[in-house]
Amino acid sequence: MRHMHEHRPRGHGPSRHRARRGAIRGSLLRLLGERPMHGYELITEFEERSGGRWRPSPGSVYPLLAQLEDEGLVRSFDDGGRKPFELTDDGQAWLAEHGDDTGLPWERWSPGGRGDLRRLGGEIFGQLRQLGRFGTEAQQERATAILVRTRQELYDLLAAPPSEGE
Repeated sequence: MRHMHEHRPRGHGPSRHRARRGAIRGSLLRLLGERPMHGYELITEFEERSGGRWRPSPGSVYPLLAQLEDEGLVRSFDDGGRKPFELTDDGQAWLAEHGDDTGLPWERWSPGGRGDLRRLGGEIFGQLRQLGRFGTEAQQERATAILVRTRQELYDLLAAPPSEGE
């Protein structure tokens, strides 16, 4: 048992994955190929799409964005105080040439079983965060009703004895 003064080992714990070194470069370009995004939005997108299994640090994302901008593959623009990035023509050409080789890291993780349940839960959590931040009051009310029903169905599932084949 850990005592409160003991420190946990550094890292993200057993449920997180580390992407291979350099995977973030192609992944960033692929995401920016979908739409312009600012740095924090990219980090959040990585986390949501990976079901919470991969969240690159700002210390890896922002310097890489600056490097990609220096290389002419992306450019930033002012958007009301935010600094989103978009692909340049050279960035689009790079993506067209290398896009198939730069799979998003979580596309290679196929946990199956309980991992699928965790991934789906992470995706749902990401969608709820988006609804909480950007959803209308009516959308938030509908989401609440869906969650109340889902919670009750899960309680019912846990309370029922397993049937044959489960």
